[in-house]
Amino acid sequence: MYPLFESIKVIDGQVMNLKWHQQRVDRSLRQLDITGEVLELASYLQIPENYRHGVVKCRVPYGRSLGPVEYVPYHRKSVKSLQQIECRPFDYQFKYQDRSMLDQLYQLREACDDVLITIDGMLTDTSYSNVALFDGTNWYTPEIPLLEGTQRAKLLSEGVIQTTNIKITDLGDFEKLSLINAMLEFDPQYFLSVSDIKLWEREKPFL
Repeated sequence: MYPLFESIKVIDGQVMNLKWHQQRVDRSLRQLDITGEVLELASYLQIPENYRHGVVKCRVPYGRSLGPVEYVPYHRKSVKSLQQIECRPFDYQFKYQDRSMLDQLYQLREACDDVLITIDGMLTDTSYSNVALFDGTNWYTPEIPLLEGTQRAKLLSEGVIQTTNIKITDLGDFEKLSLINAMLEFDPQYFLSVSDIKLWEREKPFL
């Protein structure tokens, strides 16, 4: 009934980056040709009193209508290393509730904290975030991610990052990597060194 969802950051009762979430909801429904009532997040989100302090993750399922909203206190997961996974092409251009493929890839992280997914040798995303890489001067994000995230869209609009095609063989051209998604803002204390990326050693891609 609700094939898609949005994860929205709430800080002290204030909904963050709502404009970008609304744009993605509108675009997803239009491209998937899902018709129904107009889904206005701003009029739908009423933050309960007990979730108006600190950082909260708001999860909104939707399809032809908006589903029941879930609120949970948010604690950032520590990610200090990434396992590159070379994978055959698959579709996650919309924020589907079905994350089974991403979950399978995550299980291949071995001793690392998450996976960095490459397709045909091109960087895309981790299992739950977009990425941006720093070359000493500028920050770049892959031209074609698995999912066009809301934080990525915001940073692109502000000129903080720019898009380019990044091959796994280009990693030596970069110094740092940042994970970015609705819950993960650009924060220097969480940047990874590219040396924290373990490369795929198998001969064939996954699946």
